[in-house]
Amino acid sequence: MKSNRKKVVVIGSGGRLGRSLMDSLARDHEVVGFDRKSLDLSSADAIDSALAGLHYDELILSGALTAVDYCETHREEAFAVNATGPGRIAEISADKGAHVTYISTDMVFDGLKSGLYVESDEAIPANVYGESKLAGEQLVLKASPDHLVARVSWVFGPARPAFPEWIIGMACKQPDLTLPDDKFCCPSYTEDLTVWLRALTVDAADHPASGVVHLCNSGACAWRDWGQACLDDARDAGISLMTGQIRGVPVGSVAAFVAKRALNTSMSTSKFTSVTGIQPRPWQEALREFVMQSPTLSAYRSSSQSA
Repeated sequence: MKSNRKKVVVIGSGGRLGRSLMDSLARDHEVVGFDRKSLDLSSADAIDSALAGLHYDELILSGALTAVDYCETHREEAFAVNATGPGRIAEISADKGAHVTYISTDMVFDGLKSGLYVESDEAIPANVYGESKLAGEQLVLKASPDHLVARVSWVFGPARPAFPEWIIGMACKQPDLTLPDDKFCCPSYTEDLTVWLRALTVDAADHPASGVVHLCNSGACAWRDWGQACLDDARDAGISLMTGQIRGVPVGSVAAFVAKRALNTSMSTSKFTSVTGIQPRPWQEALREFVMQSPTLSAYRSSSQSA
């Protein structure tokens, strides 16, 4: 009987999604991880050296330069890490007959659509980060049409702190908080993303998926509403907050933003469901599970109980 065990490379293994993938895949497959320290995505020589003698079936590229405002003022670096490097990785992998999954972003869209974006909608980025990721998508698929681009958004999970930990931490020490109420998106839980990515790639019944697919939890929300849900769940989890309500403000009023933020990048996952039969659960359900189980947030709960 032929073994279903595969060799999988995860680039970005130290990141939020990468660490979740490493933990999950290691149970059933042979996994090799490269984090930011062990592989410089902006260096063609480093990429060639890391992958040249390596044999693998699947490569998942979750590593990226994701600091949106930093990318805006460091265009060359953003394109080297998010586009040129991934393109080279996709070429090497195609030559080996290996499948690549490139993790992209909802920020390839300009945000002018009123409803949910589907994969066939034209991608027109509103900032340098989105431009660099779109260029990465194009180079990966140019290397092989059999490769996969998976667009995700507002990623959170247990491996590394993200927005939920930040907003809850701020609510623990500040009496007044504001968030944009005119920017809409769909949160994506890394533990769910890992299940979905496996279904599309190493666990696929036939062959790995190709082309472009949107992956996120179901339901769009305003940034302010996402933050409010974080606080509501934190309060239910026994965390003492200084503020229980977040005031909504226009995204254009956030002085700290250097790069332009598209107002609506909410994505439809109907294509993913048609391919796998999996219906992503609501982001509220995923968020509540995360808040109740997060080790980082447990520390806030312990502090509030001992105060």
